[in-house]
Amino acid sequence: MIDTLFLILGSGSVGSLIGGLLTRKGYNVFMIGRAPHIVITGANGLKIQGLIEKQVEPINAGTFDYIYPIVEMLNEEINHIIVTTKAHQTQQAAEEILPIICKHSTILSLQNGIGTEDILKEIYPDNVVLRGITSIGVSRPKDGVVDYSGKGRTVIGGFNNNQEKEKAQEIVDALTNSGLPTELESNIQGAVFTKTIVNCALNPLTAIHGVKNAEIYKQKTLHKKAIALAEEAWNVTKKLGIKLMVEDPIEFTLDVIKKTGDNTNSMLTDIRNKRKTEIDFINGKIISFAEQMDIEVPHNKEVYKKVIALERAYLKS
Repeated sequence: MIDTLFLILGSGSVGSLIGGLLTRKGYNVFMIGRAPHIVITGANGLKIQGLIEKQVEPINAGTFDYIYPIVEMLNEEINHIIVTTKAHQTQQAAEEILPIICKHSTILSLQNGIGTEDILKEIYPDNVVLRGITSIGVSRPKDGVVDYSGKGRTVIGGFNNNQEKEKAQEIVDALTNSGLPTELESNIQGAVFTKTIVNCALNPLTAIHGVKNAEIYKQKTLHKKAIALAEEAWNVTKKLGIKLMVEDPIEFTLDVIKKTGDNTNSMLTDIRNKRKTEIDFINGKIISFAEQMDIEVPHNKEVYKKVIALERAYLKS
């Protein structure tokens, strides 16, 4: 067992895969998530299938209402916290773990959307807070199982000095060593906005129309709409002065949609499971920036309103 203790905050698909890979390589891991998945993972271990076929031993795990006693029993300081909750759950989740965080704990937001690291910085002003982005393909077909279906780029940035860079490098090395190739990225906001442009174009359309990614590419009307959404998000990004990771984000967006055609993305999954989506941190953030800079983004406003309407049909006010 490697002494470094990782806390995975929000052990859904991505968080569970990371926790499982780290555990498999001998790192000390504690996972926090929802029952019954997290209960099964803690009792029976985690099955990883797809690109890696592995049954991982039972992992120290707990639900949010039973974190403190279990972590106390570990009797160790948490070195690194990897936050993989939904973006809108960031504040509540971070506040839940306040009693078990020390000033030496490094916190990494590895989430979709814009601004999650800012929420963490407000709650933990004395800790090193990093930002990461991943494009791996992973789903959770049933409790206790994750399907690792697609390799992707995982990057970590947001460091402001050598000490923070060293902390980021520790996480990069651990993830890479565990089978999830990860790199340092000095332009992390470029990476965040590059992915957000794709998500703005793809996620709400699949959620609204109830289709897999492939249909956004195949159907002429949806294809055209995706381009319009991406172009608006790109215009906002240019006005913000953010350098993207690709020369042509429209071409990149369409390429991602085509390559992930068989995927059912997370926003559609949330709608089908009657959960709140991440629309506020994706299209909602683009709309907010656009309004501040007096930029028109009618297509993003349209899909935003439609996804919010779908949510309101099943969420309590």
